[in-house]
Amino acid sequence: MEMETKPVRIRDVPVDALDVMRVRAAAEGEGMSLAAHLRRMVTEAAAQPTVAEVLARAAQRPAAGLSMADFVAATRAGRGE
Repeated sequence: MEMETKPVRIRDVPVDALDVMRVRAAAEGEGMSLAAHLRRMVTEAAAQPTVAEVLARAAQRPAAGLSMADFVAATRAGRGE
C-alpha cells in the first residue's frame, strides 16, 4: 500500500546546510537524492513522539490507583528499608 504524499517546498535554506545534506545523501549509497534523504529524515522524525505528546498520552490513561505514599512505601520495601 502506497502512502499518500504531498509536495513541500522549503525556502531560504543555507547553502552550507544543503551541501552537507547532499554529501550525507550521497553517503547513504546507491546515489540517494537529496529529496529522498530529506524525505526519510522527515518521516523518521514524524514517527518519534515528542516529550509533550508522550506526556499527553500518559495523562489520558486511567490512574493506576496508587498514591505517592503507596509508591514510596513499595519502593522502600523493595530496597529492604
